[in-house]
Amino acid sequence: FGLGSSERPRGATPGAGAHLGGGEQRAAMKVTLKYEEGDRPELHMTLRLQLPQKYVNGPTKEVVKLFVDHYNKKHTESQLDCEALHLKIVGGNHLEHDSRVRDTMAHGDECYLLGDSASRPAAKRAAPSADAAAAPASQDSAGAERDADGKKVMRDEKGRIRCKRFGCKQFYDPDGPEQKCIYHKAPPIFHETAKWWSCCPDRKAYDWEEFMRIPGCQTGVCSATPEGQKDMKKFLGGSDLRGDNAPVRLDADAPKDPRHKLAEMMQGLVAIGVDKALFEKVWSKLASQTDDLEKVCDTFRARFTAVLNSADA
Repeated sequence: FGLGSSERPRGATPGAGAHLGGGEQRAAMKVTLKYEEGDRPELHMTLRLQLPQKYVNGPTKEVVKLFVDHYNKKHTESQLDCEALHLKIVGGNHLEHDSRVRDTMAHGDECYLLGDSASRPAAKRAAPSADAAAAPASQDSAGAERDADGKKVMRDEKGRIRCKRFGCKQFYDPDGPEQKCIYHKAPPIFHETAKWWSCCPDRKAYDWEEFMRIPGCQTGVCSATPEGQKDMKKFLGGSDLRGDNAPVRLDADAPKDPRHKLAEMMQGLVAIGVDKALFEKVWSKLASQTDDLEKVCDTFRARFTAVLNSADA
């Protein structure tokens, strides 16, 4: 996501998510929600959330409402209507408002919030094929297909399942020929605005599309049960890098997120004629040298103060 086009509550590390709402946490699901409708980037928003159990077991419309309520508190001049928005999984389906989250979304999914002008949601994901028992999965007493970890198997409209190797995300037919897979051997790290694969630390990205273009470092075949990944975390965040877990604040008195400071600084500089691309290049370079965006703000503050002091001398 670009500067000024996303938001994360202070203290919530990318991927670690913000705790919004109550409920049990042992069945929590981490997802990324993105709103990028319209051509005004300052009104775009990205939230990384850890959904409590009550949202995981509830309809997707409650997740939309969760996002919209937070968005409307931040953008009082441009309110969203949760009834006019729906979720679409990146690279996947549009979701009905009454679809249950755990039946249609997976841990780590990234979703767009789209308006009525977008394609309307399709029906719920296709039911497993009749010969699903032949796949590397089992069925519970209700007939739902489940993987080796007991999680419900999600299939696309062609009956294919998603490869679970890090960085692959392809759908494949578990009953068909082997499908080539290029993947990463270790989970990704999401920290501040930086994203990289822990197995490839020299390749960092600062927006999702750039991150997804980082090529895999391993080759193999698609699998729903990759060897060696079972006991690994799906992704790492700032708490994994720092060894702590700071509390999340979403109240009105919470200190301003440094990304908001940078976004407002960019808007002011662009307004007086500074090239936006140049500013983004400079702040990205500074951000790559530290894990703390407050230090980037401090660097700009010191440099601008020095310029103003020299002009006032």
